[in-house]
Amino acid sequence: MADSTTSSLNLSTESNQVVAEDARKIQIANQATADDGNLTQIIFMDPKLYVAAAHGDIHVLERHDIRVQRTPKKNTVLHVAAQFGQADFVEKILKLPSLSSLLQHHNEKGDTPLHLAVREGHLTVVKNLIHGAKKLGEEDTERGAAADWKVMLRTTNNEQDTALHEAVRNHHPEVVKLLIQEDPDFTYGANTEGNTPLYIAAEWGFGDLVQMILDNCSSPAHSGFSGRTALHAAVILKDPAMTKKILEWKPALTKELDKNGWSPLHFAAYVGCHPTIVTQLLEKSDTYVVYLGVKNHGIGNRTALHIAASRGHVEIVKLLVSHFPDCCEKVDDEGNNVLHLIMPEKKIFLTSVIFGGPLSIFRSIRVFIGWNQGKKNRKS
Repeated sequence: MADSTTSSLNLSTESNQVVAEDARKIQIANQATADDGNLTQIIFMDPKLYVAAAHGDIHVLERHDIRVQRTPKKNTVLHVAAQFGQADFVEKILKLPSLSSLLQHHNEKGDTPLHLAVREGHLTVVKNLIHGAKKLGEEDTERGAAADWKVMLRTTNNEQDTALHEAVRNHHPEVVKLLIQEDPDFTYGANTEGNTPLYIAAEWGFGDLVQMILDNCSSPAHSGFSGRTALHAAVILKDPAMTKKILEWKPALTKELDKNGWSPLHFAAYVGCHPTIVTQLLEKSDTYVVYLGVKNHGIGNRTALHIAASRGHVEIVKLLVSHFPDCCEKVDDEGNNVLHLIMPEKKIFLTSVIFGGPLSIFRSIRVFIGWNQGKKNRKS
């Protein structure tokens, strides 16, 4: 019996130790670094506080110690109010000296309250956050994390997205306009995917935002995914208006190559852009781009003409040949010229086009058969 009692006591002691250890771990997990570098205790947010912030119930601020409360995703009460567009609630928080430092707090994804407000397109909340950051810096640069309010605008999350990245991606024109006006000279860099705000706007087909960025940013970056530029993105979308805007802003982008060595002209030939776009590119391109060979379907040294022919884009073939007739002489790494790559159902017609005149069908067939025979002889 004594052994049983002793065993129970030992088990109880061990259980208490486990509980105490778990409590210690929870306490450590719930610590956050304050602005002065010291650890401060945080607690999970009261559900009533969360609901009040989401609905804009300002009176709750008088009944809760909200500075240290966090949601499971580490959102502060300012994050919650900003996300749900509660402008008055946000304004009230920022007027309280003890809470204004929440401006620069990050949640588990690295988002500040500004990121969340911008993502949802809450223009008034964004204005309030910017105004609060400016006022905080003016009153006491040592008290808050946002001594320079521009720091807040330029802050990135875990994906290296700034507020402008988010505003562009979610197509909130008024928010984009405001953010650019507040900090027009900053060059917004690429996020973890390699995309800048201008590239995102072009990739998603937001021509209005492309125009807004080009008109109002002093020196916008243009890089994007896989080494592409905003011009690549506009061409891939086959958008003539956007292509024209970008070319007027920076015509040298016609020479920019992605990580695979493809220029915008190569992509135009591949996707089958309208001749208007191809003409725009040719007018701004250096000649060498037309003769530049790239890898396509595992075969190297293919020009834009090769690519257009293999894809059956007749109008582009006609346009390229009319501007650069000697480009027909270029062969890829397998010895193929443009006629070898033309789609079968279009070979007779394009043979006539390439030779520049109304050839008889007989002559077209004879020429094509001769070129095909030459290809067979090379392979044998």
